[in-house]
Amino acid sequence: MDFPTYEGLYYNTPTFPEVLNPELRNNRYEIGYIYISSFFKTLGISFYGFCLIHSAFFFFCLWKGLKRYTNHFGIVILICLYKLYFYDTMISMRQSITVACFIMMVPLIEEKKYIKYYIAAYFVAMVHNGAYLLFAIYPLVYIALTRDRIMWMNLLFIPTMAIGLTGVDVLGPIGEFLQDNAANESMMTKSEKYFNNENLSPIGIFHTLEYFLLMLVMYVNLRKFNLSNSKVHIVIWMFLCLLPLFTLFRGSEILTREKDYFTIYYAVVIGYLIDKLPQYRKLIYCFVTALCAFGYYRYVILFDDGHFLTYHSWLFDPEYSFFLR
Repeated sequence: MDFPTYEGLYYNTPTFPEVLNPELRNNRYEIGYIYISSFFKTLGISFYGFCLIHSAFFFFCLWKGLKRYTNHFGIVILICLYKLYFYDTMISMRQSITVACFIMMVPLIEEKKYIKYYIAAYFVAMVHNGAYLLFAIYPLVYIALTRDRIMWMNLLFIPTMAIGLTGVDVLGPIGEFLQDNAANESMMTKSEKYFNNENLSPIGIFHTLEYFLLMLVMYVNLRKFNLSNSKVHIVIWMFLCLLPLFTLFRGSEILTREKDYFTIYYAVVIGYLIDKLPQYRKLIYCFVTALCAFGYYRYVILFDDGHFLTYHSWLFDPEYSFFLR
């Protein structure tokens, strides 16, 4: 459903300099994404070529941003194929750009370069409004992590899962505020879509269980982790950012989409466990591979009624070109 929407937006986006005229461009979408699309269209690149560049950028950022935190890139690939691959390279084009950028921005949090981080976050949010959440992430670097603190965070949030399961709209007042004070038509449209949507898509119980399984294994072995190490500290915080999303806000569609900023850090946490539990290395690899293979297959057959089963790459079809014809 998203593909023809993005394709139509791309081909209807004016090239430079016409795109600078607000009367000629589609103002329902973020201005940053419109400018990016217009830039590549101005260069004569087709929408298919734009998709290829987009995916190459995503995977480059994934590698560049995470190699600082893990040597287990086999696990990163498995988690990516399961958790991010379909949605962030085949469905969502705006959020996936911001996810890729955020992965590159995490070292700025670790190094406490707040000016650079907030400047980057501002421009990233111009590509997808969901990235406004990233403004709240930076202060976490100043909060020390301990085993007890992580335990109390779980004890605090796990009971709130009942709120999310009952369908109570805990973000209702925020949605009303955003609609009343929307800065542009795009923000108004998104507020109506995500806060007044009766057909919500909450996080599935399967994803919730696997998150807390990893949380449990990590917590049991937490004494083996050097939480004073800046890299370990920031990675554990990225993993803990998912805790409220899987509990209190699990029924809020606008926030369930935010999990993609953090789920790739499953791979880094699992890599830490492999390093600390070398005797279970093969067992962990086998379990993660089996789980990711199952999740990958499950996504293929369930999403959009199995339309991914008939996927064909345009790269092997002579009717389509990297460049505009």
